[in-house]
Amino acid sequence: MEIYLHSELLPLYKTYNEVIKPLITDIEIHYEKFPLPIFNEIRAFNDHISRCYTEPLDENIIREQIPKAKGHIERIVLDCYKFLNVFYFDEIVDKFEKRMKYIELTSIDSGEFYPKYKNIRNEIATNIKEAKRLERSDKGQAISFYERAYNQYNVLDDLLVNNASKINWTIAKFTSRKVLSFLSWLGAAIVSGIISSSFIPWDKILKWIMSIF
Repeated sequence: MEIYLHSELLPLYKTYNEVIKPLITDIEIHYEKFPLPIFNEIRAFNDHISRCYTEPLDENIIREQIPKAKGHIERIVLDCYKFLNVFYFDEIVDKFEKRMKYIELTSIDSGEFYPKYKNIRNEIATNIKEAKRLERSDKGQAISFYERAYNQYNVLDDLLVNNASKINWTIAKFTSRKVLSFLSWLGAAIVSGIISSSFIPWDKILKWIMSIF
């Protein structure tokens, strides 16, 4: 029975050490806190494991508790990816697109940037949609799709970092054009206002200019 218990727990703790712990570290770095739902899932996982060690060891209890513990491990992985995907959407996609709201993305890097950005965005959306569809019926497959979305968010982040100077240059050019356009309009408005003003004796000024010649 102890050999069976060990063999069943080994993959669960392997997942915890190799998958969950790095994801939790990533979450704590970005959120600067430990999410309560994940904490509750970890506590529930350990609660089911502890019941397996009630003396004397009971095979029926062990076979009942192991699947429940496995379910919580899957839930932890699922929640970790969901928390991170939400963070990356808010901090990468949403902020970038709000910043570029009035700027044509196809103008970045002579049009080379936008197709790459769009393809990654579409892949992320497709994987998250599929993950949500499978979340109730097949957690294992849902986790795979959430993981793909998470990995693609990292690719998207790298794309934005690597093109930061080109993005900033595009913003600067757009801002400069807007400023020049505004100054031109303002200058024209001022000149038009001066010319149409009734307080300036334009007829006398014109006669004076003509007298010079």
